[in-house]
Amino acid sequence: MKQSELSWILSDYEAAGIEPPGRIREFTTMCEAELMTGDEVEEFIKDSIATLRILSDKQSLRLEAATTSFKADMATLFELGRIEEDEYNGLTDEINLRF
Repeated sequence: MKQSELSWILSDYEAAGIEPPGRIREFTTMCEAELMTGDEVEEFIKDSIATLRILSDKQSLRLEAATTSFKADMATLFELGRIEEDEYNGLTDEINLRF
């Protein structure tokens, strides 16, 4: 199974037993990261960072797993050309991930 859910295609959702987003059912060989609009990518990044900050503030045990998932999602977005290299490097820099 791919680490980033943004890189999952329909068969990955089916293998995991998870209901896929509607547009994945329509475009079965494309992943969510490919189908997201620019605004959706931006909103996803903002929401993800906000979630990491909340988990950090609460000293949640889920922070490490969420950070790993965030890095995988950012790698997927970068690999697909949805974010630039500088943005990817800034978003995944360990110093910037300390909230």
